[in-house]
Amino acid sequence: MKEILKNIKLGQIIGIYHFEDSSFTVGKILKIDSKYLFLHSYDINFKEDGIKVFLIDSIKRIILKSDYIEKNQKKIVRLNRENKDIFQELIENRIKISIELADGSIEEAYLTEKGENYFKFKILNDNQNITSEEVITKDYLKRIKISNFIEKEEYKNFKVITTKDDEKYMAYDLSYNGDYLIFLEKEEFYNIAQINIISKNMIDSISEIEVKLDVKRENFNDLIDFKKDLDIIEILRKCLENKFLVFIDNVDFFETKVGVITNLENNKIKMKEIDKYGNFHKNSEIYFDEIQLLAIKNYRLGV
Repeated sequence: MKEILKNIKLGQIIGIYHFEDSSFTVGKILKIDSKYLFLHSYDINFKEDGIKVFLIDSIKRIILKSDYIEKNQKKIVRLNRENKDIFQELIENRIKISIELADGSIEEAYLTEKGENYFKFKILNDNQNITSEEVITKDYLKRIKISNFIEKEEYKNFKVITTKDDEKYMAYDLSYNGDYLIFLEKEEFYNIAQINIISKNMIDSISEIEVKLDVKRENFNDLIDFKKDLDIIEILRKCLENKFLVFIDNVDFFETKVGVITNLENNKIKMKEIDKYGNFHKNSEIYFDEIQLLAIKNYRLGV
């Protein structure tokens, strides 16, 4: 990828798939050095939401054409849960959804019809083209999920939904539509919530949980002098000094490490990690050469 990146101009908007999963970043190139690619990253509403730094040797797939990226921006979903059947709204507005099936497979699709005991879908491929039309029984459909932009970030008390197959969802704004529960599942530190639809028959319990983490939104880019500070060590130092949350990933990590840096040493960082419930739960050491992806998402620990 180094040879490809040499021919890309600063300021170009590109897309990068993270490692070998379906996670995807769109961003504007700030700097390319011998080891790292620095991006202004964008959210699904194409607003800047922080900085991401990729280890170039870990990048396996790049989208170069910005027209492809713009064409595939996700539509902001405004669903009226009270006055209209949500399934009919999905059909009439041709809203792209993600469906999770009992066998564990996940497909992107359009809902075209809902019967009493079945659903009809048009299944999409990675290029958003329809590849098949399928009928799926009600009991085989595990979950419908819709990504949605959130205009105002709020941290509040969540409920934990536990299903009969031991899945757990951090949820808020719960409502019912016939035999289905509809709720928002907040993605950690992103202006995105997943609108989830699951059958009430799947639910084992719903319990309360309080989010304790005290964070506030603040623009990390305001701390950066882009002419001299675009260096991974300098970025980590500013995160340490200003208590910004960092997100560090590696293809071999079990999950992304999220937390605040407590110390910066010659070849490693020390950090307090945060769990999905907003609690500090362990201390970690991460060596610089383990950082394949560093993201700062404009969240600062309350001071």
